[in-house]
Amino acid sequence: MIKNVGMVSIVIPNWNGEKKLKQNLPQVLKVRGVDEIIVVDDGSDDGSVNLIKSEFPNINLIKKDKNSGFSSTVNRGVKNCKGDLVFLLNNDAVPSHDCVEKVLKYFKNSKVFSVGFNTGGSWAWAKFHDGFFWHGQSGEKPNEAHQTLWVSGGSGIFRKSIWEELKGLDELFDPFYEEDVDLGYRATKRGYINLWDPSAKVEHYKQKGVIEENFSKEYITKIAQRNQLIFIWKNITNPDLIRQHIIALVRKIIFHPKYWSVFIQALGVFVTIVQKRKDEKLQAKLTDQEILNAFHI
Repeated sequence: MIKNVGMVSIVIPNWNGEKKLKQNLPQVLKVRGVDEIIVVDDGSDDGSVNLIKSEFPNINLIKKDKNSGFSSTVNRGVKNCKGDLVFLLNNDAVPSHDCVEKVLKYFKNSKVFSVGFNTGGSWAWAKFHDGFFWHGQSGEKPNEAHQTLWVSGGSGIFRKSIWEELKGLDELFDPFYEEDVDLGYRATKRGYINLWDPSAKVEHYKQKGVIEENFSKEYITKIAQRNQLIFIWKNITNPDLIRQHIIALVRKIIFHPKYWSVFIQALGVFVTIVQKRKDEKLQAKLTDQEILNAFHI
């Protein structure tokens, strides 16, 4: 192992993913440099739990009685893992055997929080446009490791000590979406580094994901829009950007009546958001504008 880097744990959240686990876990078991594999089952009602117990007895199984969502499930796994580094992997993702070995070197730098694996995309960009925060993957694919704003919670490796400082994924974003973007943004704002490595590969997005299999497009869109608001209200503190957001938000509510329900959902956790916002503001070392300038394309 690299000096100052101890154990590596893989944490896989699962909900009704029996077929995906059966297909992909044999490849996960072949990843070199890993000390333990944990599957956190988020209240599945298929055969996922029995599959792990019968066919993969060396994998640590954490069973939740009730389904609650991605953030809370991942947080449960990270809390119970032994690794100094935590490899978060979706149940529909297949890692290359050497992907962990390729990224350990970056953690020699104590400021590196996370490294994203190459799933066919590239490093992440962000912009504040028309009063809202937007993000995506750059079309640029450099040949060397590149700093990125955030690392995917389905195919990335994270330093547990910084994860704990950040208090993990924010469970306000349950059941899904924006939680890993929020984590990366908060880490960046505190002066930590997220990287993306093109040589460390994970095959992802080749299978239909659990979200698409279990939820309607309308529900998925509504959750994504709600979580976009939670992200902005919690993280964006630049006064000019906030003014732009308020104007855009009022217009959206007036001209898109269906958006009212999205706004009400986000407003329901506003008190909690305000407290988290205060905490993040106290820890910030970079401004919103510095971040947006650095990751705008």
